[in-house]
Amino acid sequence: MGNRQVVQGIRTGGRSARVRDAVLAAVLDELNANGYAALSVEALASRAGVNKTTIYRRWPTLDDLLVDALITWSHDAIPAPDTGSIETDLLALGRILADQLNGGIGQQIVAVVLTAGLRSAALREATRRYLDHQAERATAVVTRAIDRGELPDNTDTFALLTTFRAPLFYRMVTTGDPIDDDLIALTTRVTLTAARAGLLSA
Repeated sequence: MGNRQVVQGIRTGGRSARVRDAVLAAVLDELNANGYAALSVEALASRAGVNKTTIYRRWPTLDDLLVDALITWSHDAIPAPDTGSIETDLLALGRILADQLNGGIGQQIVAVVLTAGLRSAALREATRRYLDHQAERATAVVTRAIDRGELPDNTDTFALLTTFRAPLFYRMVTTGDPIDDDLIALTTRVTLTAARAGLLSA
């Protein structure tokens, strides 16, 4: 229910906004309940209480709808920290990711993202759009760190994010053990060491 509230909290007013909220919430609910394999326009229309044509009118493909749902979810579920330091920003981001990846809808979303290339070219492109969006949101975090002199001027945001997130995703996928503060701290140190050595440059 918490994830439904996250999505439905983004409202702009009017019936169109209510329909969008209902459909996006249905995507998250369906992913959480049945996984990506069971995702279909028919199931989403039924869960959201709308016609299939309503969904197709706004989202031509299921992957378009999935990307919209992921981006909308991530705006609230994974905010970009601004703590005044790149180290504490990454630690905060790691804890936010841990909260999501240690169970529930976050695990389902990451499972979709990580296996996209194995499913279809269309889904691979859809998840690429999602990851690009995440990198764009994190650009401000890296830019502030560069302005403070904490990172080299040519630090690549996407490379830094990839280096930071990879160990967290790896643990979730391989062992299923909880992502804890020790792993987050280690990942932060490794990422910043690589970035400051110029290994994560554009």
